[in-house]
Amino acid sequence: MMLQLATRRLAAHGVTAGRSAMSTAAATSVTSEIPSYVTDAPAATVTKLDNGVTVASLFSAEGGSGAGYTTTNISGCGSRYDKVGGEAAILASSLGGVVGREFISLSSLTGLGSVSGEQLDGLKAALTAKVGNASYESQMMDHLHSTAFQASPSGNSLGNALEGTAESIASVSADDVAGALAGVNGSNVVVVGTGSGSHDQLVEDASKAYGTLASAGSGKEVGSVAESAAFIGSDVRIRYDSHDTATVALAFKGASWTDPKTMPMALMQTLLGSFSKSSGLGKNAAQSMCQEVADHDLASSISAFNLSYSDTGLFGIVATAPDNKLDDMLWYVMPNMVRLAHGVSDEEFARSKIALRTQMLSAFDGDIAVGEQTAQQIQTIGRIMPLAEMVARVDALTMDDVKSAADEVINDQDHALAAIGGIHELPDYNWIRRHSYMLRY
Repeated sequence: MMLQLATRRLAAHGVTAGRSAMSTAAATSVTSEIPSYVTDAPAATVTKLDNGVTVASLFSAEGGSGAGYTTTNISGCGSRYDKVGGEAAILASSLGGVVGREFISLSSLTGLGSVSGEQLDGLKAALTAKVGNASYESQMMDHLHSTAFQASPSGNSLGNALEGTAESIASVSADDVAGALAGVNGSNVVVVGTGSGSHDQLVEDASKAYGTLASAGSGKEVGSVAESAAFIGSDVRIRYDSHDTATVALAFKGASWTDPKTMPMALMQTLLGSFSKSSGLGKNAAQSMCQEVADHDLASSISAFNLSYSDTGLFGIVATAPDNKLDDMLWYVMPNMVRLAHGVSDEEFARSKIALRTQMLSAFDGDIAVGEQTAQQIQTIGRIMPLAEMVARVDALTMDDVKSAADEVINDQDHALAAIGGIHELPDYNWIRRHSYMLRY
């Protein structure tokens, strides 16, 4: 009876004994044909200035009269490098950009000037208000990073809050903001032009804006960090018994941008998918995890995420659920994550590859998006990956690739968790850790 029950449970999650690799029929349903609009996409023109600044352009009409867009990414001054907390976000705001954990992104060619005292007060007030109104999901992602990557002696930590906290923002001085740029040199700057324009003019403008930066030397190269991040299995729980819902973020140590597991893990994210009651799909969602969450009314929203950084990453889920269904939710979510290490159905695998291709192509829809993605590629992998290569890499993925990546990342591995709200029914760390693997004989 126990064996039959265990077999039924495994079968319910798409796992059967002796499951083979993806069948030929399912494999051929994902065509390896690459559309002509992908293969015919214009190649980028790249120039490197004497001080290491990279200037790339993908102008559709060289010298034309249409709209032109510029994206500038500056590595080495994101929240990871904050010494107080929030200075990188204040710097990005002063330049009209947004902050990331390892870089700031600007939507123009803006010189890297200082911030005056009066301007600083206004920026701090605006950032404090923004942080105070952040959603629980955003707060939990910050707490998830803080517990997974706990602070190092040098202060170089992915655990730093993305935009600081109300307390740390109040402590930021003009010197702290200036210090956020102290380690930046030319090799940390990438400028990308899209739309209509002239590459030579873009190079000239970039030279005026960033030509005075020091050359690469003692500073950090693009996509590198001074100290590797160490993942620590741990959790942080903020309990409010007055709340009737809870927001939970759970993650395993993921892959860096250059890790061979990066592409399989992108497919793993697609296999888990996302669900929201507002979408109207309900249990008709394509992914098994989302179907079960919707069918049993376990959460108002749930989504998988796959975050990559220069030397590590996070892979997991974030969900908002009723306070009395957290135990049930994880009962269904954990097996759906673990089964990735044992194999999914051929149909799921084929459908998810198509969905991943679509997502990748959609990320390059529009001149602004192309600029942002291109700048990010140069910052993270050190080159521009053609769309055709990206599609080909997805097509080349096999079931064994996914199983191997999931086995290394999820199967019997420590996790990090952050939760807030009515979490009295949220299972403890050991319960979740025990459900990160299957007992199979």
